[in-house]
Amino acid sequence: MSNAQDLLSILNGARASSASATGGTSTSGNAETSILSFKAGKMNTTLRPNGKYLVEPDGRRGELHVVWVASPSSSSTSGGATSGATSGATTGSSTSGTTAGGASSSSTAASAGGSVQLQWKDRRTKTVVNTIHVLPGDGDATFERVETGRDGDRVYLLQCGSENRHFFWMQDKDTAPDEDLCVKVNLYMSDPSEAALAAGGTTTAAESTG
Repeated sequence: MSNAQDLLSILNGARASSASATGGTSTSGNAETSILSFKAGKMNTTLRPNGKYLVEPDGRRGELHVVWVASPSSSSTSGGATSGATSGATTGSSTSGTTAGGASSSSTAASAGGSVQLQWKDRRTKTVVNTIHVLPGDGDATFERVETGRDGDRVYLLQCGSENRHFFWMQDKDTAPDEDLCVKVNLYMSDPSEAALAAGGTTTAAESTG
């Protein structure tokens, strides 16, 4: 993407937000495991005089990671086995599915023994630039493609709650994995037990489009 796109006008001028934190290292000693990654650039937002936000692509080569952050109690076990077992039990006993509101999401995250973050990394410097926390109450967290009115644009909106919005654009030349990646991001954000299983190695481990 080379030109600025006023994407938020398409979204009725909804407010975008910057990342909830800068830097991706845990300060609490929790163990982090990247369970999914793919090439993606982030997009910056600027408030315009008309009250809407102009969304512009950041030119840096980036990579978006879905990260499982195990709590100290679960990360102290060997190989993530406890996380996998706990999350399996949680899935079996749940009666509300994956995202039946904030209370259910919070309970599932606690049972799974950790939480989910999305980290955007600069591929050139290999450093984490932004960390976005998917909070237990963000039962409606979504990652979906938005239309820009231009053929070939592959822009995605990450929304956590009603106010927390972040835009990304796919940078891998191969468009085939886009839909599958989108499905997996939504799965891990909505169901922490699936993220815990992926981190524990009992399901597909960290993936990349190359």
